[in-house]
Amino acid sequence: MTRKGLAILTILLLSVMLGAAFWIGATLPADLRLPIHWGLSGTPDRYAGKYIALLSPAALTAFVGLLFYALPAIEPRAQGLARSQGLYLWIWASGLVVCAAIELALVSTALGWGLATGDLLICAIGLMLMMIGNQLGKSRSMYLVGIRTPWTLASEEVWIKTHRLGGKLMIAAGLALIVTALLPLAPSAAAIVSAAAIAIGVIVPIVYSWWLWRGERRAGQSSR
Repeated sequence: MTRKGLAILTILLLSVMLGAAFWIGATLPADLRLPIHWGLSGTPDRYAGKYIALLSPAALTAFVGLLFYALPAIEPRAQGLARSQGLYLWIWASGLVVCAAIELALVSTALGWGLATGDLLICAIGLMLMMIGNQLGKSRSMYLVGIRTPWTLASEEVWIKTHRLGGKLMIAAGLALIVTALLPLAPSAAAIVSAAAIAIGVIVPIVYSWWLWRGERRAGQSSR
């Protein structure tokens, strides 16, 4: 998997999405409204007109592609990005996975395929977290990618240790989301589990990075 390869994949996926949006949209009632947002339980909670909804995954795909293709040119810590190619490329790839899942969910809803779209999206997000988490511990300090706290950006050692822990927690959170989607849980219970898994994966590394940085600062002061 390379930057050029992902750029080509993004263009192909975008072309399919645009073609599907206009082809399917032309067959649907003019006043049909489709979901454009889903809650943590996987239940739709916001709707829009058919073309806005069907074109939203294409717009998101274009944004992801442009952002990550341009990232090497705008990342101030280019050396860190060069040493973190796995994380950079897998975040891009996982973003495309989620975009494709959103497109599939919308097409299923529009054509009445009967897919469990909420579970599909939760699984896609869980897979994204696992894909990213698998690469977090191998990354190096950057401003635009990773767990960017004042403390990880201030110390390469804090960055490395924080991302090793964060990667494990992100994989666990992704697995929890996938299991949640596969189990016959009530939407409220699924939302609680999903929120808790994501919160732990986000909050714990932030607190851990501060704790590591504080330990480094105290060690430096005591050695003077």
